[in-house]
Amino acid sequence: MKSEKPDENTAEAARTLRIDVRVSPDEKKELQEKAKAAGYKKVSAYLRDVGRGVEIKESVPPELRRQLVGIGTNLNQIARLAQAGKSFSNHEAQLLEALTVIRSYLL
Repeated sequence: MKSEKPDENTAEAARTLRIDVRVSPDEKKELQEKAKAAGYKKVSAYLRDVGRGVEIKESVPPELRRQLVGIGTNLNQIARLAQAGKSFSNHEAQLLEALTVIRSYLL
């Protein structure tokens, strides 16, 4: 996710110079997709940050966020059982399902 600047309106008003860069249609599409995935509304803002060395992180898709919250909840419940000395072997299927979901996003 991109970092927010303290006064973006002032910075936008001060931008009077242009840098023209030619790209292929495929490159343009890739840059647009990367900017969108990182939460940027404008490719130019994305490219400015990339050029300045700002660390760019992709936004977490809502579906993945929902699944991760569910996995975290299940793991917390299983951890409580383990700390209480209770068996959690009947939760093995939940653990395997969580691991499958996590691996599908990492690979």
